[in-house]
Amino acid sequence: MRRVQLCLPEQSAAARQFPYRQAHDLLGGTAMSWRPATVPGIMLAVVLALLPGTALHAWQFGTVVLMQTAWCVLFAWLVEAGCLRLRGLPLRRGLADLSWLVSGWLMARALPVMVPVWMMLLAMVVALGIVKHGSGGLGRNRLNPVMAGLGVIAVCFYQLLYPAPSLLAPWTRELGLAEVLAQQLMLAPRLQMDALSSATPLATGLLDEAAHYLSWIGYLAGGVLLAVIRVIRLEIPLAMMASSTLLCMLAGHSFVEGLHSLTLGGYLFAAFFIATDPVTSPDSRLGRVLFGVLIGAVTEMVREFGLYADGLCFAILTGNLLVPQLDRLARRLHAPTRRWQRA
Repeated sequence: MRRVQLCLPEQSAAARQFPYRQAHDLLGGTAMSWRPATVPGIMLAVVLALLPGTALHAWQFGTVVLMQTAWCVLFAWLVEAGCLRLRGLPLRRGLADLSWLVSGWLMARALPVMVPVWMMLLAMVVALGIVKHGSGGLGRNRLNPVMAGLGVIAVCFYQLLYPAPSLLAPWTRELGLAEVLAQQLMLAPRLQMDALSSATPLATGLLDEAAHYLSWIGYLAGGVLLAVIRVIRLEIPLAMMASSTLLCMLAGHSFVEGLHSLTLGGYLFAAFFIATDPVTSPDSRLGRVLFGVLIGAVTEMVREFGLYADGLCFAILTGNLLVPQLDRLARRLHAPTRRWQRA
């Protein structure tokens, strides 16, 4: 993905500091031949990697997953086209990079299920209109656009969201196409969810049950695929999982519960597909490790002590804001090693 920045006509500061030869060396060997060589190719590879997780998600929670994906992709295309036109940029060339397709797909997976259509549109306007194009376009945003859009929805409209479907009885699975559309377009009274609990699985003892959130298997497989073809690096997701599991155990849970918590709330989806965004993550390997540790720690603290059921969105945005500091810290930690090697 660093090549995305290198191919841009006006590169961000982080991209300019990244030598092309270093990128070539890091990508060298057999894996280089598997890596897409163009920006649209990279975007299509990400979408391909999202397919297994999306399919399992739809199988578990129903047609609402597919409909939400379709809405978000449509809005992403419209917002991207509108922003390109307002900025006076070539429409066909701007849409050809397919970044809007990845953003829409990721937003559909990041938003809670059964959000109204206007919330999806608002999230995409924040993500692409304000964060991406407001920062100058692809590769120049400091915050992850999808997490910024999700953050606005989570903070401003938390009371209007439906509780997460139970893993044992996903109520969205029984809804037909017409019922989902009526809810998304707000043409029918809001469903009564009083009988459903929104307590976390760790609190309700759900870990003892057989039903699990299955889409993590698909997202894990997709993430491994992206790592194999060198579209993403594994330092960030591995550091996230290690720090979250360790803190979960320090909070009083068992090792098994700590591992199980990684399969909940879209954790692996965010670890492989959101946190690894090269534009909003550190350049150095040690910086990426520190970045992952920070995100995993903040996520676990929000889950244990925060008001929200999941803190991935706020954890990733926090990490995005601290990327320059993490890169500087990584260079300082590397300095004694370099001096010792030169001695």
